[in-house]
Amino acid sequence: MNSKKSKVTGCILGLGLLLAAGQPAQAMTVTQLEVTKGAVNYGGQHHEMMDRLLGQAGVLKMGHYQAIGEIVPSIDKAGETFSLFTSGFSGAPAPSAMISGSSIQVDLSSLFFGVGRGDSYHTLNIGGLATGLFNPETREFMVSWDHLFDNGQHEGQATFFLSGIAKFNALPTPIPAGLVLYATGLFGLGSWTWWSRRADMSVAV
Repeated sequence: MNSKKSKVTGCILGLGLLLAAGQPAQAMTVTQLEVTKGAVNYGGQHHEMMDRLLGQAGVLKMGHYQAIGEIVPSIDKAGETFSLFTSGFSGAPAPSAMISGSSIQVDLSSLFFGVGRGDSYHTLNIGGLATGLFNPETREFMVSWDHLFDNGQHEGQATFFLSGIAKFNALPTPIPAGLVLYATGLFGLGSWTWWSRRADMSVAV
């Protein structure tokens, strides 16, 4: 009887392990990136203003396009206004981010740099697929991406950097694997005890 009980219990616990292994650790949807600082390594035109804009504290919203002045405040200098914004007019998707453990990937292909003077406004795509590190405990991130300019006044490769805090909504957290295993084991042992007593009562009658 004890041997049979051990075998059944082992099978139940094994099933619990399989169920626990199938539980995801945690699903996260990034809602926005709070940028605390950034920079660009680029020697082309307007590199100084790009660097100044990226160096400001700002917010990048995921899943949404942001107009001029919404990511960081625009900068006025010598009759020109320099800005950052995101847009889908070139077919690029709205920004999105994916976190996997200590890694983060951000699609910033819709990020633009703009220069306004009077009634004219010129735009330049500076985006790309940014990758970097994420700290699950502090929610701090640091990403970088390369962008190749090849449109006359702007030529050469630029490397962009951003760091800050990631904000996200945690989806319903699955039952911890250990709890699944523990509960499954208790249920199995309880069921076996009840079944054994029932069998003993049947024999006695």
